[in-house]
Amino acid sequence: MSPSYRILLIALPLLTTGCSDLFYVEAETEEICKTQRNISFPASIPIPGTVSQTINFPVGDISATIPTGSTQAQLRVRLFELTATSSNVDLNGIDHASVALRLPNQSTPTKLLEYKRAANQTSTQKISATGSGVLDLNDLIRQDNLELTFEASGTLPTKDWTGDLRICSGLWMRTNILDLIF
Repeated sequence: MSPSYRILLIALPLLTTGCSDLFYVEAETEEICKTQRNISFPASIPIPGTVSQTINFPVGDISATIPTGSTQAQLRVRLFELTATSSNVDLNGIDHASVALRLPNQSTPTKLLEYKRAANQTSTQKISATGSGVLDLNDLIRQDNLELTFEASGTLPTKDWTGDLRICSGLWMRTNILDLIF
């Protein structure tokens, strides 16, 4: 009996006894950032209110490279920033902001990151939040784009203004290597 057949006969019981966790591969993308420039926000009356903006976040067509077996996938949102690009606009009145993802057939979006204004914050033209908002992508892995919604509330600027919205995230995947081979 040749050595390769012996190795196969020894490995066959391992493959059939639930040791599939030994045979996996993990991959993570570099951070992908999407910036939507010069978003127009309407003037607000000088009482607390809310504005929102929805953008498409490109995931790309990864379906051809991902096996359908035991693949796990996560979108890890790490940063969002809103920078006022209009002159003399102060975002200090924004008390709360969030980034959420609306899943198909979901009435309430899933919040990924949140911003809360610090009590001692002074005038600012930029708000940002960092973290690791994690979303299971197994149901969405075949999508080209994901719909992300940015929402801000508080005392908003009292004149029309524009801003740049930047969202950065990465993709993490784990799959059984046997699904890649067979």
